[in-house]
Amino acid sequence: MSNHDVVIVGGGPAGLAAGLYTSRMNLKTLLLDRGPLGGQLLNTELVEDYPGYESILGTELATKMGDHARKFGLEVREFEPVKEIDKEGTT
Repeated sequence: MSNHDVVIVGGGPAGLAAGLYTSRMNLKTLLLDRGPLGGQLLNTELVEDYPGYESILGTELATKMGDHARKFGLEVREFEPVKEIDKEGTT
């Protein structure tokens, strides 16, 4: 049983951004990805449309995003596919 406020499935740019923001809000956040962190950034040679960078390698951007989110306490589990989602309680 997980003891997290937020569980994010997918470690691409959107998942990492969500993890950064929820962790900054002091929500205990877990990010799961079935593969390595970074999603499609890992298959992107050069990113030239990300704010703050004129151009950056996709792998470098993925690393920077992961490091930034972890700085705020994001727990990341790579190579851990989601097998089941079971909603308990009310929201």
